[in-house]
Amino acid sequence: MQAPPDNERMHEKTREIIRKLMADNDIRSERQLAIDCNMSQTTLNRFLKGDTDSLDFVHLQTVAHHFGLTVSQLIGETPFDEDRKVRIVTLAMQQMPEYKKDVLVATSSALNEPAGDNGHPRAANGH
Repeated sequence: MQAPPDNERMHEKTREIIRKLMADNDIRSERQLAIDCNMSQTTLNRFLKGDTDSLDFVHLQTVAHHFGLTVSQLIGETPFDEDRKVRIVTLAMQQMPEYKKDVLVATSSALNEPAGDNGHPRAANGH
């Protein structure tokens, strides 16, 4: 039984995204990605070549996490930022409690304040 056309497009989109992420992150071989993701090189190779459409959820999740993405982003359902650092921070924020998000936002705001004469952010009263 063949997969429906929508599934075929999703699998092909996932392959494209993985290949692009490998190139963007200077991962030169499927073997290296498989090692980094603790999965069989054969499994990854067969999926990327299109020999199989089955890459189970655990593998998708592992590959997604390796690149700082969600599975939804890896399979092309949700857009993602091209900057890996931004993706990692975004993913971390999605998983952290609200009080930690508040601290991160406050710290980020302070980092973006203009620097004073000593190179540190100016105090709120301008001194």
